Amino acid sequence: MPLALVAMRCIPGPKPSATAGALAERVRAFERFETAGSIWADWDNPFDPEQVRLDGEFRAPDGSTLAMPGFYTRDFRRALVGDFEQLAPRPQPHWRVRMTPTQPGTWEWRWVVTTPAGTATTEWTAFEVEPAAPDRHGFLRRSPRDGRYLAWDDGTPYVAIGENLAWYDGRGTYAYDDWIPKLAAQGVNYVRLWMPSWAFGIEQDALGDYTNRLDRAWQLDHVLALAERHGIAVMLCIQNHGPFSLEANSEWESNPYNAANGGPLAAPADFFTDPAARALFERRLRYLVARWGYATHLLAWELWNEVDLVATGPAVEAWHADMARLLRVLDPYDHLVTTSLARGNASPLWSLPELDLVQIHHYAFPLAYDIPSTIAQRLRLQRNAHPGKPQLLGEHGADYRGPAETLALDPESIGFHHGNWIGLVGGGFGAGMTWWWDDLIDPEDLYFRFAPLARFVAGVAFDAQDFTAIRPAVAADGRNLAAYALRGESVVLAWVQNADHQWSLDPLPGPDPEEVLGAALTLTGLADGAWTARWIDTRTGADVAVEPVAFSGGTVVLAVPIFREDIALRFER
Repeated sequence: MPLALVAMRCIPGPKPSATAGALAERVRAFERFETAGSIWADWDNPFDPEQVRLDGEFRAPDGSTLAMPGFYTRDFRRALVGDFEQLAPRPQPHWRVRMTPTQPGTWEWRWVVTTPAGTATTEWTAFEVEPAAPDRHGFLRRSPRDGRYLAWDDGTPYVAIGENLAWYDGRGTYAYDDWIPKLAAQGVNYVRLWMPSWAFGIEQDALGDYTNRLDRAWQLDHVLALAERHGIAVMLCIQNHGPFSLEANSEWESNPYNAANGGPLAAPADFFTDPAARALFERRLRYLVARWGYATHLLAWELWNEVDLVATGPAVEAWHADMARLLRVLDPYDHLVTTSLARGNASPLWSLPELDLVQIHHYAFPLAYDIPSTIAQRLRLQRNAHPGKPQLLGEHGADYRGPAETLALDPESIGFHHGNWIGLVGGGFGAGMTWWWDDLIDPEDLYFRFAPLARFVAGVAFDAQDFTAIRPAVAADGRNLAAYALRGESVVLAWVQNADHQWSLDPLPGPDPEEVLGAALTLTGLADGAWTARWIDTRTGADVAVEPVAFSGGTVVLAVPIFREDIALRFER
């Protein structure tokens, strides 16, 4: 149905009515199928399902059914004027339903519109679904083979390599047109987006009414589709801390939830218990699922960024459990659900069965920590406290204060490099995810640092290895070395570090360019037989040395090639 024919009118009447059509009558499995149309009914707020509610109903070829909420929207035209994006609304707002068919064959769909005056349905209409394209693997899940790792529906393993890409600069969506291809060219398959007031946030000007933020939703449409085309999965953070925090990046004074601005909350922490605030967030979740729940490359819904900067305690935990359960009801594709914290390791939140993923955020400043050993310990503590749950170093950086401060203390981006690697070999389901994407990674052109990680893990089925995170012994005369590894049934992934090569916060020694010669790495607990040792340059991804190794007794001592800062080993049989 051409979009030029799609319109909406709001008129009073005793009963709603609707017309709708498919944007395509034939799609492939695991690709988006979309319908658009008009609803005639009486409402004040099209985002309030108590006033007007659209649901799409679908019949699959095997007889199963699927329901997907619909949403109100409008399209926009974009233009880049100077270095700034300008958006112009297209003429007609309208309604849509999006879904992803999961099997080939003949499907059927219809709309169901519900208002206080009654219910209207469209006729059942057929559409054809062809077999999935070779690069379509379904949705991301906790792997049934090893729940600490992720896999696609068809069993294809997934290891996250990427960074935070939370919001745009003045270029709006054009910034992502620049960043995402650069990342994809280096093997990146993960980014994290936020929905803040200054970017993709849909609730800012009027609580529960997203009319004036439909341009932001359209922007997020563009970016999610762009990421999917480049094979990049997205963690979508729904609520950032600032609007409700009194201690960090506070926007509470301008927050429409604030009673001083006519909102329902006397204090930020009331967000978790106030019935009106909870109902508004539930409405927002419905809209998010309706608009983006179809996405196969949506890795997870992240309920909060660093919620402990707002509040902690039983009310916060109960809120998370309730909202995660609601997402299970709303989202027919059962995307993963998580949240994040700014501080520490111990939180009852991570014990909630409703939360699928554990996240760690780590910024070293103002403490002069060795970044790899500190993060490795934090990952180990979480792993021991919540065995069987996937974990991710979701944010990291040498300095939380800003890119200028980070470069002043770490001009060689050693902390960035260390965090990326330890996130992976420390036991995460992916590498560490750096911050400062727009003011450091891009202007310093550090994208090349992702490619060696992507090559290091290529073809390794993490969920089939029963990996154990270990600290192998490594030594060289007169040198301070450290090693971290994942030991599996047929693969060992190891990272050997010159522990004196550091970022420059006193008393850390700073960069150490001296070559490391004569190092030996000892691996234990291995199956006897023939293995291959592939040593990899962590800056370029190139092979430094490849050699066959045979041993017995479960232990092998490997000569480490000459290196300076660090070197990686992929040991396979």
